[in-house]
Amino acid sequence: MTAISAAHFPARDPKPGPTIVLRVSSPRQPLQNILWLVGERVGRATVTAVVLGVVARYLEPAGFGRLNFAVVVVTIGTALATLGLEGIVVDELVKRPGQAGAVLGTAIRLRLLGALGTYGLLAAGAALGIWGGPADARLILIIGTLLAFQPADVVDLWFQRHLDSRRTVLVRFAALVGGGALKLGLVAADAPVVAFAWAQVADVALVASGLWWAGRHNPYSSGAWTWDSAIARELWRRGAPLAVSTLAVALAMRTDQLLVRQWLGAAEAGIYFAASRLTEVALFVGSTMTLSFFPGLSASHAQSREAYRARLQQMFDALTAAGWVVAVSCSVLGPLVVHGLYGTAYARASTVLMVQGWACLFAFSASARWQYILLSAPTMLNLAAAVIHLAVLVLLARWLMPAHGIVGAAAAWLAAVVTSGYLTTWLFPALRPCGPAQTRALLIPVAPARWRALLAQFRS
Repeated sequence: MTAISAAHFPARDPKPGPTIVLRVSSPRQPLQNILWLVGERVGRATVTAVVLGVVARYLEPAGFGRLNFAVVVVTIGTALATLGLEGIVVDELVKRPGQAGAVLGTAIRLRLLGALGTYGLLAAGAALGIWGGPADARLILIIGTLLAFQPADVVDLWFQRHLDSRRTVLVRFAALVGGGALKLGLVAADAPVVAFAWAQVADVALVASGLWWAGRHNPYSSGAWTWDSAIARELWRRGAPLAVSTLAVALAMRTDQLLVRQWLGAAEAGIYFAASRLTEVALFVGSTMTLSFFPGLSASHAQSREAYRARLQQMFDALTAAGWVVAVSCSVLGPLVVHGLYGTAYARASTVLMVQGWACLFAFSASARWQYILLSAPTMLNLAAAVIHLAVLVLLARWLMPAHGIVGAAAAWLAAVVTSGYLTTWLFPALRPCGPAQTRALLIPVAPARWRALLAQFRS
């Protein structure tokens, strides 16, 4: 529930993606590593859905809305607290093999400073009444303490550098199961909402503890994790602009949820959040697919223009086809899933889920477009698209929500995703070359002959 989904505006540094891929021994990320990542997403989705349904039924829409509003606020703050260092750190580890300890030690200290600064902003917002009443501010400040554990993710970056996700996947899944058991125990104990806020912190603390253990028992020698001022300046220079972009992206992805909470109240927000949590699971799957396709795309980019275009079309086809599956599934199975997980109190979330499912179609397509931006266009276009997304969302929400409530909010989010994820392809000249591939992919349901080609790439 606390993970940031960046599926239609993936917030990554322009260089680390291609640099990491091109410097490893193979042009494709090892299949075993990808399978571990995908398996972790599937396991996470299963456990999360079960626990989410139980907690939502127990807290009822009002309590569930209050809790998730606090989660959303902290999630946006987390985007700033990371300082945009994820991909940059891995890139520096590749470029400075003899200074791995200094890179890791410097990064974890910078992340800690970022976490403290972000928590200070959350506290200031609480003091100024930005987050609403004292009860909401209290939940935000409680959940915000998880920021203190986020620097431990640097250990995960060390394993990413070695394409060894198995260890951290096991750690995260074990923590997920432990956190889920804790939440179910709180339900059985008839605990208040505040206890579930602390459970969110416990989730991250469990992950941090597991990563610390994995780091202590890893087979890759890094040396002492020390501070290096020169490396700190380089990380800050590269990460600061990306942190701003990441914050804008996180805000764009979550503003619809904030508006529902602020304009419609906690009960309506709880129903809306129930649908949003399910679509976020789908967006996580999309981000994993993107990870698996990018190595081949970057290799073809270095090979020839023809090979690059063919691989780009394949990636658009695959991700957009997955988006079609999500959209149709949400439309057909949405009411059944919502009723089965949440019960009758959340029945109206099924309509929201249907609308958000179609937004996922264009979000998946835009996720593929981000890979094109990494290789062939200015990365600041990602920030520009996020700003356009926010403008469209707020304007349409102001118009639609008074009459249509949470369904109006979902419709505004859909329009914002279509605009930022597809229409801006034709607005920005640097993105127009990928426009035909993106459009052809969106039309894949009416092109059966291309389905065979899409399936063939998975067998190759």
